[in-house]
Order: sequence, then C-alpha cells, then structure tokens
Amino acid sequence: MLKGLSRYIFLQALGPLVLATVVLTGIVWLTQALRMLDVLIMQGQTLVTFFQLTALALPSTLVIVLPISLFCALLYTLHKLITDSEIVVMFSAGVSLWSVALPILTIAFAVSVLVLSFSVYVAPAGLRELKTRLYDVRTDVASSMIREGTFTNPTAGLTVYVRDRAADGTTHGILVHDGRNPAEPITYMAETGSLVKGPRGPLLVMFNGNIQRVSRGAGKEMGAATLLYFDKYTFDMSAYIQDHPAVVYVGRERYFSELINPAPDDQYGQLRRDKLRADAHERLVEGIYPVALALIALAALLPAPFNRRGYAMRMVVAAGAALGLRVVGFALANASQNNLDFVPLVYLVPIAACAISLAALGGVRFGRTLRWLPRRPGRERRA
Repeated sequence: MLKGLSRYIFLQALGPLVLATVVLTGIVWLTQALRMLDVLIMQGQTLVTFFQLTALALPSTLVIVLPISLFCALLYTLHKLITDSEIVVMFSAGVSLWSVALPILTIAFAVSVLVLSFSVYVAPAGLRELKTRLYDVRTDVASSMIREGTFTNPTAGLTVYVRDRAADGTTHGILVHDGRNPAEPITYMAETGSLVKGPRGPLLVMFNGNIQRVSRGAGKEMGAATLLYFDKYTFDMSAYIQDHPAVVYVGRERYFSELINPAPDDQYGQLRRDKLRADAHERLVEGIYPVALALIALAALLPAPFNRRGYAMRMVVAAGAALGLRVVGFALANASQNNLDFVPLVYLVPIAACAISLAALGGVRFGRTLRWLPRRPGRERRA
C-alpha cells in the first residue's frame, strides 16, 4: 500500500512542480530575451539565432527558478491534500508522517541534484557559449552590413547599401562608398554580389559594376573623376575590421575547476582568486536550498492540526521563512566574495534551516505514527 501511496503523493507534487517551473522560467526567459533584441534588430540576425541565444541562458535561469517552483508546488500540493482530507485518511489508516514526507523529499533531492549539476557545469557552459556567440555576432561585419534598403556603417569611413538580398545570400543593387581617404573617396556600384569569408576577413565579390574615383586637391576643391567598369571585382573589407579583445569569462561563465584553481596565465582569475573561490562555494550550496525549502513547506503544513479556518497563516509564515532564507543566503554569498571568512556561514544557514525544519517535523510524536484527530483540543481547534 505504501508504494502506491508514495507514487500517488509523488505524482500529485510533480505536476504542480512542472507547471510552476514552466511558468516562472517563461517569465524570466522573457525578461532576458528582451535584452537580446538588439541582436535581432541591430545585427540583422534571424529569429532562429535569437531563440538559440536565449535558450543558452535557460540553465542559469533554472538554478534560481527550480527551488522557488519546488517550494510553491509543495505548498500547493500539501494544502490540497489537507483540505481534501486525504492526509486525514492516510494518518487515520496508520500511515506515518515520514511515509507521507518521503516522496516529497525524493522530489526535493532530485531537484537538488539537478540544480547542483546545472550550477557546477551546465549553466556556465551555456553562459560562456552565449557570450562567445554574442561576441561573434556583434563583431561580425559580414552580417551587420547587409541590410536590405538601409545605409549601414559597419566601420568608420565605410557606407554600404543593398537594394535587396535573396534567400541564397545573393545581393542586388550594391553601393559601397569608401571614404577612408578624404582626399580620394571611392564609390563602388554593382548589379549583383555576395559576401564571402576570406583568409583575413570578409570579401565582397561584386559583378557587373563600376568604380568611381574622385581626386581632391589640397584646398578640398573637386578634382578629376575616373570611371572604371568591371565584370567582377573583389573588395577586401579586412582593413576595415578593428581588432577586438579576446573573450574573458567572468565568474558565472567559468567552470568549477576554473574557479577553484585558475590557470597561471589567467590574469582575470589570478587577480580575483578570492572572489572566484566564493563563487565556487556558492554553486555548491545551491544544491542544499531545494531540500531546505521542501522541509520548510513540510514543517509548516504536514504536522498542522485540524483548523476550520484553513492554513493560510501557516502558508504565509512558510513563505516568509523561505524568502528570509534566500535573502540571507544571497547576502552572505555577496559578503563572502569580499571576505572568505563568511564562507562557513554560507553553508551553515541552509543546513540550520534543514535542522530546524526536521525538528519541527519530529516534534509531533517523533518516530511514532501520527493520527489526525479532528476532535483533539488545542488552540487551533478552538479557533
């Protein structure tokens, strides 16, 4: 009977957990996606690229969302089981408190393992790939210069215009104005062309066009103009591409090993060794919070005596305790980045919350069968 009961409670809690995770993740994802709209609008990227970039940030979002959605789902599930008198029936049938709590704690431990794996490896892998992709997109002259019906300035002294662009990448109605040398500006015009990658940078291959060159004197007066027609001309754009600094991965974008032991040639890591070690401890402690929040929910509702007025106050107290726990945890994590002496407290706070919640659960006939007696006298019963 207990196996079937545990499976029933497990499934009752799993559904709200999935729903809460999807809703909260969607909200957070939307706020992050709005920050990347410049990639879609300013850099001329496709919707596929946009969704790929935003998906890379989801693992780091789940590290924060999963404990919160777990806590909300457990409060909902426990309250529903109590108000529907299912918990009353279970306890009346001789089911112990810990037998009811076991499937819920199983979900909590599974979420803890998932959060820990995301925090240690999956989330930094996604964030560093996101940073690399954004760096490539924002420094990609080839994609930023080809915008239909728009004059673009991919770099100082260069103006590019194309009338339209086909699905295969072929452009029509090309105009390129090279004003790098004010004394001798050059304008390239072509019927068709395409942008290809060369060994040193992008190359604009133009077909059936002309080159207009104007020479100005020292007094800026208009000089002689020359016109040259061509069937094919390759314009090397590598000279207009500025050298960009190498990508540097910060704390959240580093793997766990890079936080604990930065490479000797890692200037960023060597200058911030204490901060990175504090980040490493914060990632480890993230795996404790799902269990701590689950125990808070259990301690708030599972031993509660019968109350006709409901259990809203207990749920509010549990929510306040969970919020306070996370606020204190974040504050200590930030403090440990400046002073490693706070690191033990980073672990102590969630572990203490687990101990207090376990004590609250065990305080009602600890280790014995708990029977829910609707007529049992007590303060909440008289209310």
